[in-house]
Amino acid sequence: MNHETITITPFDGGGRLEISPLLMEDIPAVEAIERENYSLPWSGRSFSDALKRDYYLFLKAECDGVLAGYCGCMRSFEIAEITNVTVAAGFRRRGIARGMLLELMRRASGLGTERFTLEVRRSNVPAIALYHSLGFNDEGVRKGYYESPREDALILWTV
Repeated sequence: MNHETITITPFDGGGRLEISPLLMEDIPAVEAIERENYSLPWSGRSFSDALKRDYYLFLKAECDGVLAGYCGCMRSFEIAEITNVTVAAGFRRRGIARGMLLELMRRASGLGTERFTLEVRRSNVPAIALYHSLGFNDEGVRKGYYESPREDALILWTV
């Protein structure tokens, strides 16, 4: 795995944002963010299991040493499914998700990934706008995909 850390400046110019691989020791902080953001969060064990597999790639963003967000994908041949993109509440609207996704896609592309896909809640307009700006296109709908609350998912793909 590429253990490189990159540093970017958030859109608001506040703090120093470092993007690097997610590590086992980050899992407790990831679990806390998961519980704050999702009605059906991934467990620490799910993250731990994913980090042990070479076909998963997970990154974290830290702002002045505090976990601000994380994202990940599962690679299969030339396709990667983005499985997680989460930014902690106090760090949103600063370009952190964009920075993480660009770096995730860069690293996955370096491992042979040619196309990316993901599902997103139909009501998550800010995320959909972000994904569209990164080259994702709407390709389908998964009816009732999300639970708590029940909602359709848009299926997005890069070209």
